[in-house]
Amino acid sequence: MAHPRPATRRRTARSAEMHGTAQLRSGPIDWWLRWPALYHAELRAFERRGAAVAVIHDKAGQLILDIHWREGVEARLRVGYSPCHPFARANVSAPELTLARHQDPSSRTLCLLTQDAGQWDPCERVADLIAAQLPNVLKAAQAHAAARPTEAAGVEENAPDPLSTYFMRQTEPDSIVVFDAGQPVPGTMAGIAGFNVRGRAFGPNRFEGLLRSMEPLTGQWLAPRFTPWAGIDREPLVQGRWVRMKPRPTDTPTEMLAAADRIIERVVAAQPQARARMARLAQGDMALTVIVFDEEIEYGRAGVGFLFLVNRRIGKGRETGLVTGARFAHDVLGRVPVAKALRARSALLVGAGAIGGFVAQDLVRAGLGRLAIVDSDSVEPGNGVRWPLAREFWGLPKSHALYHHLTRNYPATEVVPHVAKIGVALSDPAAAAEAKQHQMEWIRARVEESDVVIDASASTECQRSLASVCRDMGKPFIMGYATEGAAGGVVARFAPSGGGCPACLDEHWHDKTLPLPPVDSSGTITPVGCNTPTFTGGAFELQEVSLELVRSAIGTLAPDDYDVGDWPLAVLSLKDGPRRILPRWETAAAIGCHDRCWSCGGA
Repeated sequence: MAHPRPATRRRTARSAEMHGTAQLRSGPIDWWLRWPALYHAELRAFERRGAAVAVIHDKAGQLILDIHWREGVEARLRVGYSPCHPFARANVSAPELTLARHQDPSSRTLCLLTQDAGQWDPCERVADLIAAQLPNVLKAAQAHAAARPTEAAGVEENAPDPLSTYFMRQTEPDSIVVFDAGQPVPGTMAGIAGFNVRGRAFGPNRFEGLLRSMEPLTGQWLAPRFTPWAGIDREPLVQGRWVRMKPRPTDTPTEMLAAADRIIERVVAAQPQARARMARLAQGDMALTVIVFDEEIEYGRAGVGFLFLVNRRIGKGRETGLVTGARFAHDVLGRVPVAKALRARSALLVGAGAIGGFVAQDLVRAGLGRLAIVDSDSVEPGNGVRWPLAREFWGLPKSHALYHHLTRNYPATEVVPHVAKIGVALSDPAAAAEAKQHQMEWIRARVEESDVVIDASASTECQRSLASVCRDMGKPFIMGYATEGAAGGVVARFAPSGGGCPACLDEHWHDKTLPLPPVDSSGTITPVGCNTPTFTGGAFELQEVSLELVRSAIGTLAPDDYDVGDWPLAVLSLKDGPRRILPRWETAAAIGCHDRCWSCGGA
């Protein structure tokens, strides 16, 4: 809603006299009983303004006052105090007023403050808020009614007032239709809409829809289908209807559908074929209708709004519901500014365990265009304590589990899973003869198709192997791991242009010339039935390393859009001796080639 501009807020000290002494824990929890002095201060504030007050409800934490307001304007108001008063804002409605702006048409709630969290001042009495803001509400509404937008802009917050928000309380739970924020719509009154539809497991008849196209009933329409991610064209297309009309904020879904049917009937009255087609679409087991209307998308600027109706066959009858619509693409990219720069970039992640699994999720959420995942392990029940996915994926290879989860929930990113172990050696000639490809050729192909290589394997063998390949092929290499007992961790970045390698880093640590991460040598266990030791520590600790790996990868892929500093080595401390401490990072300015490292040609 285009909210009225808040008056200057004058914060006052909360006094003991106003609030009195809070009751003990065993006392009442209704705020007006817990703080009787505050309650009387609220009532006195209305009296000072010349308002008549009557309590019409005071049960179960809800206090509602009927107010005869006389200051400046005479109006009947309803003030509903939050059960969390004074920390949360009150609701003020005007049941007998009808304003074109700054009032919910259904509940009659007045918009005295914006939705920003800092707008409500718990030290201010509600009567004083009304006195400061009600005149602005009325002035703005009158200016809009008289078509004087400049005058209105001077007394209201310059924020949009989208009509679609008033219908959200009527939407059915757990269903959604996603649409293009810039969806092209023909200039006609009605037509055919195309959807991809899939069911959801949250309840009977719940579904996810994707609005792919809106076409006129006749003639050519050259606008391409909305294709937010690759592969969407392989999903079956379901046809529905669209109609251009102005819904009333107080209409029910059934009333909106009836109004849409009347408009469509007038449009197709002289077109028998179109009439029969639209009738078939309206009688399907799940018939979808898009209502297209003009609504304010920016302050003072109108755009296209959408409401989505679903009419289902239920037994021998039919049932109409309103489904939430959500814009896609522009809003998504706007929330993570670097996402636009990442759309055309690719990463190779080796190791999808307790650190790499979260790296995969966060890179995809950030908007990465392509992610290849290499891991040889499978998901087990024990993984769930510190891995991002659990029971649904038990028994699957970790790379495949992440692939299924990420492509289903973040389909804009191409995810490529590989079940493989870097550097595995064979001593059986027959098994070696079955190899379909030279392992190094395979590794080099995966590195070549990536813009950055990220190692979260915690294997020095894998780290050194990948670092060597990346140096040869001119690719940046980043590695990260946690130390035993989740006492600390390491993130190291190796540029292809020179400097040291992971083997050099080990030699520097041996010489104690670079900072070392802390280690808890007791923090290692061998799970029952497993011959591979693992270290202790929860995801809430290990994700410190995951997050820095993600930030380092994004900064490497999009340096002009995301600056993460020019350090090559960051060492994390989570413990100081036996005590847990706040995460502390220490960086080094360089990892130079060490003369004992044969890999870099030092010795």
